[in-house]
Amino acid sequence: MSSFSNVFLVVIDALRFDRLGCYGYQRETSPAIDKIAAEGITFERAMSQSSWTKSAVASLLTSTYPEIHGVKSIEDRLSADEIFLPAILKKFGYVTGCVQTNPFLSSKSGFNQDFDFYLELFDNAPGVYKPRINDAVNAVFDWLDQFITHPFFLYLHVLDTHNPYAPPKEFNPFGNAEQDLFDGEVKFVDYYIGLIREYLAVKGLTEKTLFIITSDHGEEFGDHGHRYHAKHLYQEVLHVPLIISSPALIPSGISIPSQVRSIDLVPTILEVLGIPPLASHQGESLIPLLKLALAPDRPVLSQIGGDHPSGGKSELISFNTGDYKIIWNKQTDAKELYHLATDPHEKNNIADEKKEACDDLQTRMKKIIQPPEEAPFHYKPSPAKVCVDDDLLNRLRGLGYID
Repeated sequence: MSSFSNVFLVVIDALRFDRLGCYGYQRETSPAIDKIAAEGITFERAMSQSSWTKSAVASLLTSTYPEIHGVKSIEDRLSADEIFLPAILKKFGYVTGCVQTNPFLSSKSGFNQDFDFYLELFDNAPGVYKPRINDAVNAVFDWLDQFITHPFFLYLHVLDTHNPYAPPKEFNPFGNAEQDLFDGEVKFVDYYIGLIREYLAVKGLTEKTLFIITSDHGEEFGDHGHRYHAKHLYQEVLHVPLIISSPALIPSGISIPSQVRSIDLVPTILEVLGIPPLASHQGESLIPLLKLALAPDRPVLSQIGGDHPSGGKSELISFNTGDYKIIWNKQTDAKELYHLATDPHEKNNIADEKKEACDDLQTRMKKIIQPPEEAPFHYKPSPAKVCVDDDLLNRLRGLGYID
């Protein structure tokens, strides 16, 4: 058996953490994912760095905050830089592949850099805004068949749980209300996640593959008077599932209650693979948390920039210590403050009552988004912009981002 370890990262677009059985959901939406969670590590409070795909995935794969990587609007392009996860792994002999279905992650936006194989399924089906996971998984199997004897990094990004929801009938025993349809999409995705795990087992790859399931952001169903995402920074669109499994590499059956971040994923992968960490990453490895009975919450900064896809012009930045959370409107200087321990659903804005706490969180937030010049994670966003043509606009319309 080869000594190398593979990495298989699955990002399920817009998946709410609380629609999975392993996070306490009562409907049977996720038996395959629940089994993977039972065999690995479940992070109970993982938080994304944005509430829309392009910015969130840029943070996840560079381990930097949006203000640092600069991908904050539809037109922004990801800069080529050595901190991008595929670039790091290629230096250590990994074959890198991606099968993805979201138009925000196109090669035009720079997300294909340092991938040996980058399949954008939406480009093969003009006018079809939601390629299905079955097509993506077939492409995954075709690619893996070529590289099972090589160390590989494979990133699969599926769009089924993104609106509009239309699960195959056989995967939707729940009903026709919008949230029922969402649950049907979860069940549909879960079935194919199970097929992927079966494939890895048949090929003898389970033991030496780090298998990760997460989401780029959550989804709202009226929690704060909105639908879907990319409109604000409340917990329902930032709290994401995070499950890591590899029987031979990490412990099994562990649930971590401490708050963690999507930017922590890249440093974690590097530590598991024995690759030296980079000072330029803003996240930290999650591996030390496995040795602690109760680790402190990690502070979380999340951001949605001006000119974001829902048409908003305000730039919102949130900072969450696990206890208190501030949401700051950079344009108007308006602030919201929530005590998450007693108000987890963020219904009671106490910014006026707790001005001192508000000011303290804002000061801590600004130190992250305005780092000193000598900070190792200074990053130069790409001056190039993405052309927002009619094709992209049509795709975004089909996904409900614009009217």
